[in-house]
Amino acid sequence: MQAEEDIRDVAAALSRYVGGPLPADLTGTAEAHGLTIGGWVYPSVPEVSPQSPPDLRELGQQLRRAADRAGIVMLMRGDPGWPSGTGADELPCLWVRGDRDVAGLLRRAVTVAGVRECTEYGQHVATDLAFDLAASQVTVVCGAAPAAGVDYYAWRAALAHAPQQPVAVAASGLDAESFHGPRELVERTARRGAVVSAFPPGLPATWSRWSVRDRLLGTFTAATVIVEAAADSRTLDVATAASVSGRLVGAVPGPVSSKVSAGCHRLLASGAMTVTGAQDILRALAGPGTAVEATRVFRVYGTASWDDGHWRTRRVPDFAVEATSHHEAADLAYEVVFAAHPGAAGATLDAGIVDPGGTYEAVQVASSD
Repeated sequence: MQAEEDIRDVAAALSRYVGGPLPADLTGTAEAHGLTIGGWVYPSVPEVSPQSPPDLRELGQQLRRAADRAGIVMLMRGDPGWPSGTGADELPCLWVRGDRDVAGLLRRAVTVAGVRECTEYGQHVATDLAFDLAASQVTVVCGAAPAAGVDYYAWRAALAHAPQQPVAVAASGLDAESFHGPRELVERTARRGAVVSAFPPGLPATWSRWSVRDRLLGTFTAATVIVEAAADSRTLDVATAASVSGRLVGAVPGPVSSKVSAGCHRLLASGAMTVTGAQDILRALAGPGTAVEATRVFRVYGTASWDDGHWRTRRVPDFAVEATSHHEAADLAYEVVFAAHPGAAGATLDAGIVDPGGTYEAVQVASSD
């Protein structure tokens, strides 16, 4: 349908501005698409637009054609494979190379992150941690980083354990001209897992785009482990994103004399879990309860959409429900979310449901109207 294609074109165009200022003329369009102005997606709006607003449909068509040429798929909320209940819900879209079922890849997943200027100790820990997680059938999520640093070694180690499917998150477009990183790892990841970005083709990495990437890293998985980080490292933003969204945060202790362990020690002092190997994080995700207890309480993250004369999209505050399955939890969450809008047309909940064992599933529940 042409209307749906127009929506996709506009979403693609709006992704061009993610992480930076959104032209004032486009704020109404962004809000109509359920996007928040003034947050981490669009941090600012210029008081005066220096140029006339772009034709969003034309721009979106150009970006989608460029993506097609580069083998990149665009995902929107509601598409199969969309990772509901993660930071992606606040974006206009995602751009993916490889398996477009991002939600499926994240079903059992852990983020491994750290500084680029890592030590030999950090290299070894990142490698062992990622390899052992992959050996336990856990998807390792890390930054699509240059050939150095904690993320790079974790990424490489996750790929070394076939046939596990890693997910790498980039701070740039995924086309060859925009992404400057280890092409071999990108191609191998695209064949087995997915390389994901908030940014369309043609956009290089910038400081603000790294911040967006870090937000996704911290919210894509049930748990995040920081291997090495200085006290003022941007890597700590990944841990913050995980913590404020209710995810588990772990940190690897290091030598007290190491500057790149100071941030980890700060996290540990603030209550992060001590991680010395994959088993620590696996035990934490499994939880302390009995098997019966572990099937009962599910965590719900998501986005609600409905029509009460105006189409509205809102993030849902995280909450828990008692259920016997991910789908039952989503049905119960739908009843809770729309209790105040029982007659709303088109009521839809795009939910990310996490069980006590850390297993994630994206579920969409919609009204029968």
